[in-house]
Amino acid sequence: MVVEIIKEKLKKLIELDKKFSIFGSNSHKYVFNSKLTEEELQKFEEKNKIVLPEEYREYLKSIGNGGAGPFYGLLELEDNDNNSIDLSREFPYTYEEPLNLFEVYESMNEIDDDNEEEQDRFLNEIYGKSLRGIKFLAHEGCGMYSVLVVKGKEYGNIWYFDFANDAGVYPLTSEKTGKSMKFFEWMELWIDKSLAHVEKRNKELEGYAFFIKDTYKDN
Repeated sequence: MVVEIIKEKLKKLIELDKKFSIFGSNSHKYVFNSKLTEEELQKFEEKNKIVLPEEYREYLKSIGNGGAGPFYGLLELEDNDNNSIDLSREFPYTYEEPLNLFEVYESMNEIDDDNEEEQDRFLNEIYGKSLRGIKFLAHEGCGMYSVLVVKGKEYGNIWYFDFANDAGVYPLTSEKTGKSMKFFEWMELWIDKSLAHVEKRNKELEGYAFFIKDTYKDN
């Protein structure tokens, strides 16, 4: 099982990186929170009217509910980094139609520059719409996040969420399949890059934005 492979790789990383050389590891110190039981998971799902994607669900049961993970670590299941998210409403974007904030700002040209209140309302509506059907997984720093879609057409896929730097919300693409990245691949990517850095001094994972298709970034 993939989760067992991830367990072994995490164990190896913890043994090798005693000095917390991987970015963000000094924050979580490779400590895992307690695992969740099937009963706890079902209670969360019933409360939020969702079914968690199977890979993430398995991780919570087999490894831990947050703690050690990419960058500043995995957030707990209930923790969305102070964002108020309606998990039961469908995530509004698709692989073919992500949210490009540069295009949003261009559309704001129709709003009077002096009408800051109207501009703020417009942006707040878009931000609120974006906080539907996703679970915040990890914070890279500087307002950049990886999120997991838990409701909607993109169910089970990992997306990049960055309003702080006026980027937008984009799907992460797997280098292996050319399709949307799933939770286990997202997690294993960070582990493999981290191991290569510790063992071979290769460059560690600098950010998941590198797995956004260039066609989105060029728009």
